[in-house]
Amino acid sequence: MTFSPPAALPGPALPLAGPAVACLLTTEIPAARVPGPRSRRPADDHDRLTTRLMADFRDSRDTGAFDDLYRASFDSVLIWVRSLLRQGPAHLDAYELVQDTFVNVYRYPASFRDEHDGSFRVWVRTIAGNVVRRARGRLPREGYVELPEGGLEPADNRCGPAVQADMLESVSRLDAAWPLLLAAYHSAWSELAERDRLALELVEVDGLTYSEASKRLKVRASNMKMIVFRARRRLFAHLRGLLAVERAQAA
Repeated sequence: MTFSPPAALPGPALPLAGPAVACLLTTEIPAARVPGPRSRRPADDHDRLTTRLMADFRDSRDTGAFDDLYRASFDSVLIWVRSLLRQGPAHLDAYELVQDTFVNVYRYPASFRDEHDGSFRVWVRTIAGNVVRRARGRLPREGYVELPEGGLEPADNRCGPAVQADMLESVSRLDAAWPLLLAAYHSAWSELAERDRLALELVEVDGLTYSEASKRLKVRASNMKMIVFRARRRLFAHLRGLLAVERAQAA
């Protein structure tokens, strides 16, 4: 549903008559300091009029009553929305947000409670605040890149002498341990059953898929993955046992 600005909005004559009503509907509300939605300032004639018009629309659901309410309150709601937009990013159309506000007023009149003369002012400003907040939530968030702490000189990532010495010592230990690991692996490999060795060779050495390896082993493809998994576990179990013996002998 789309509503036109007040000047172009058609509608029947107001259900409320009198010079005060006509004055309120034709006089532009100045963009003065706007109080909060639940401000306790005394209700004025405009508050009393819009609260009564809203109550009439809630009870009758008459579109003419809504048109009267729209024309009577459009300017004040627009001022309120503009005041909200000044408190944050202003990349939003105030007129569009006012339209969205009145769409909600039209759709949910049953939630309005005319408990005092300023009830409509408080209620519609709350709706407008929610509309603005949701619209801001849909805006793309700006990305910020934090500057690095400390100086802006590039860090020297080269290893110092102490780190280089540790690395050389680790490499020397690895060179000494590698032949022992290969010997232990060969011994553990020889302990596997022939089918386990063939399964590992097809998948891990030849690079076949489980489906392709299952055809070579003449087993179901659904079983091939489990065969390889169990073969790996047996291999690792043999390898752990051999390495434990090596560590015990070295101690």
